Amino acid sequence: MTQPAANSASRNDLLAQPLQFMKGVGPKRAELFSRLMLATVADLLYFFPIEHRDRASVTPIAKLRAGAKVNVRAKLMDASEAQTHSGKTLVRALLGDDSGTIEATWWNPYIARKFIPNAWGFFSGKVVSQKGGGRALASPEFEFLGDEEDDEAANNDPRSADFGRLVPVYSLRPRMRRPDGTEPPEVKLNQSVLRRLVSSILEMGAAERVPDELPPEVRERRHLGSLAESLRQIHFPDSWDKLEQARRRLAFEELFVLSTGVALRRLQVERVAQARPLQLTPPILQRIEARLPFPFTDAQARVFREIAADLSGARPMNRLLQGDVGSGKTAVAVASMLLAVAHKGQAVLLAPTEVLAEQHARVVTHLLGGSKVNVGLLRGGMSAGERREFLQGLAQGELHIAIGTHALLEESVVFKDLSLVVVDEQHKFGVEQRSKLRGKGRAPHVLVMTATPIPRSLSLTLYGDLDVSVIDELPPGRGEIITKWLKEADRPKAGKLILDEARKGHATYVVLPRIDGEDAAASGKLFAEVKGVEQEVKRWRELMPTLRIGMLHGRMPSEEKDQVLAALRGGKLDVLVSTLVVEVGVDLPTATIMLIENAERFGLASLHQLRGRVGRSERKSYCLFFGNPNNDEGKERLKAFQALRDGFQIAEMDFKLRGPGQFFGTEQTGLPELLVADLIRDQRLLADAREDAVALVRADPKLALPAHTGLRRKVREVVGKRLGLVDVG
Repeated sequence: MTQPAANSASRNDLLAQPLQFMKGVGPKRAELFSRLMLATVADLLYFFPIEHRDRASVTPIAKLRAGAKVNVRAKLMDASEAQTHSGKTLVRALLGDDSGTIEATWWNPYIARKFIPNAWGFFSGKVVSQKGGGRALASPEFEFLGDEEDDEAANNDPRSADFGRLVPVYSLRPRMRRPDGTEPPEVKLNQSVLRRLVSSILEMGAAERVPDELPPEVRERRHLGSLAESLRQIHFPDSWDKLEQARRRLAFEELFVLSTGVALRRLQVERVAQARPLQLTPPILQRIEARLPFPFTDAQARVFREIAADLSGARPMNRLLQGDVGSGKTAVAVASMLLAVAHKGQAVLLAPTEVLAEQHARVVTHLLGGSKVNVGLLRGGMSAGERREFLQGLAQGELHIAIGTHALLEESVVFKDLSLVVVDEQHKFGVEQRSKLRGKGRAPHVLVMTATPIPRSLSLTLYGDLDVSVIDELPPGRGEIITKWLKEADRPKAGKLILDEARKGHATYVVLPRIDGEDAAASGKLFAEVKGVEQEVKRWRELMPTLRIGMLHGRMPSEEKDQVLAALRGGKLDVLVSTLVVEVGVDLPTATIMLIENAERFGLASLHQLRGRVGRSERKSYCLFFGNPNNDEGKERLKAFQALRDGFQIAEMDFKLRGPGQFFGTEQTGLPELLVADLIRDQRLLADAREDAVALVRADPKLALPAHTGLRRKVREVVGKRLGLVDVG
């Protein structure tokens, strides 16, 4: 959901009106509004509340009874602090209205900093009895209503923007960051000021000026209210039921616009050109199977059949392959690329990191050793001559399979006949990168893979233009992985386990969140809160002088990284201390221990990926982690990691804990900011919106009907650029 764009607002003086010129704003407050990225009436209209508070019932102080939970509108008449015998600070305030006075108390010495003497406020809490028959409000929540002069007038209104109704609460967290990227402090705006300004623009008819782009037939089918009424009710609802109706209507519109964009993109990909059909004949299948060192699992075989069926058609394949860590996605991708090569085409495999690209190149080169298939790796450390040879072989068709990172997207990389694009760890890339690779061939087939399982709601939203295949079983011969959240007292036991495993010839990964850790001495702390690779390597070498310890992180030159990984694979390292760079792409069957420091600094998906670096043989393995989260969400995340093994369960939990904005990162996914819709809560709504969007696009593929003109404009504004749409406009 976005506010009306400038081109439509420019035709409407009210929506385009700068907030600075609204009554009660002025230049100083306008600057504060700008930190919330609010400049015009349209911006404010779409600045939705984060919650509502029930202020429909206000009890006069004289009628308060002990035990009741009440709302009181009163004036702060006096305040004081007192020290108890136990040394605690008790804050007292005297509140008064026309009917009497009551004391409010808080066991928080800092609460008095929020007091505004002689100001009217709204106090919500429980009435308790005091000695001598008195009453008091115990630790009430409160909010002052603004300047004293403004509030005297406002409090004569039985139903103002601040009381006598369900009132909105707006986020005052800045949406505009400082030039150095840091977040400025909370915006010093009063909730009352915001409420009254929103109320005033609604009274002026701002909601009625916004065009309703949702097709009437969709509104009727889903029993949705008008946009104007929904905008009014989302701010100042008449009831909780009216609020939910408004939220549902606005959320549906957000999801419908997004789903329409995704449906248009799918149609765009299907119609852009005819792909080369790649038939899987029995002789080709026999040659492919001969190149694989082991037979497919039932799940791999099923998924390969789905891919082969897509590749056999003239419509470009657009498929997402999901599979847990170690499920064998790479083998399926290799088989798919060999099918393309068998038809004299070329294939490309795009990976997010050099470590993963090099791992893929080793695997593919090993599998195809002795064959006529030429495999090339494009990497940053290549000499000018090596790069020239790579590019020339690709352009002339002598190089059949190209593997690399973002460097493959450069204009200088030209294919003779690109038939299949494979993108690994898809969530690390955006739609734009996928489109760039697709543009290097004549409608090539596309297979995108991820070992980070995607919750169904997010999959429908982000990858609704893709068909989905899932490898839901692991190959045989995988050992047990014991996952355990360790305490500091467990460090000696962990050290002994690592020594014991090293004597057996088994390796250990130690993963930390940063290259440079926090300097404990400089910060005046006994221990560093966040550990770094370089400091930890020194500590390990001092504590474990008999072990061979290596280091790996992103700042190291490519040649040095190669040397470290070669030593690890060659059994010349017992412990590798690393950053998250080993999350994907390091496949070492002899690794049996993954030790993670500061685990609270990693997302659940990353923790699960790290765990997948061990247990890649029949040997018993361990994933041990230290973590000291400072909030409930962090504790829940680490508890879930210890308890859950299934990647799809972990993905759902991670999504619930962190939300869509942080699950992958909005920039990578192309997901616009959702102001109302919740992809967890609104899964049914998303399914309905997607169904309606697909039907509408089938009936009107270019949204050319007059009734869809506004929707076409909105889709272009909200997701057109993110999805690379060319047919909408």
